[in-house]
Amino acid sequence: MKLDTKHVFATSLVALVLLLSIGTAQGATPKPTSTKNPYGASVPIDPPRPNDVVLTVTNHSKIVRFSFNSLRKLGTTQISIYEPFVRVRQTFTVVSLAKIFKSANISPSATVLTDALNDYIYTNTAKNFTDSQGQLAIARFGGPIPYDQGGPIRIIFPDKSTLGKNLSAWNWSLNVITVK
Repeated sequence: MKLDTKHVFATSLVALVLLLSIGTAQGATPKPTSTKNPYGASVPIDPPRPNDVVLTVTNHSKIVRFSFNSLRKLGTTQISIYEPFVRVRQTFTVVSLAKIFKSANISPSATVLTDALNDYIYTNTAKNFTDSQGQLAIARFGGPIPYDQGGPIRIIFPDKSTLGKNLSAWNWSLNVITVK
């Protein structure tokens, strides 16, 4: 049986909430746990396989589904950025959002919604993403980006770009891009 990563993520989150609420209901005060993970803690999930769909891009009737392999065919580069959530310089393998938008015939004036596995949605124009050199990170330091660290794919921006300063635009665990 193939598990949908969005459902595995959601199920893991529900299980964690239930465990915490049971302890509280029995009179126990849950102890806060410290974490160095700014993305939040979760149960470890295996990364998607190379041909599993990791991103669906919908431009009205045109739907393009991307796996890691099909994203790599668009052409990748390496980018080193100061990652604002962990406050360290990290190197990512990326595909430009401009290439992804082009593959789905998304015009610069189109309003796009970026939707994460946890249903976080950020909306902006395709032009604003591309003018800020928005990138889809598909690997970090040459390896998979764990789900609990914003993976398996996520939107990032180069240092000093306009949307790079807008932390709301950094959509982690991206799942869907849709033209509004």
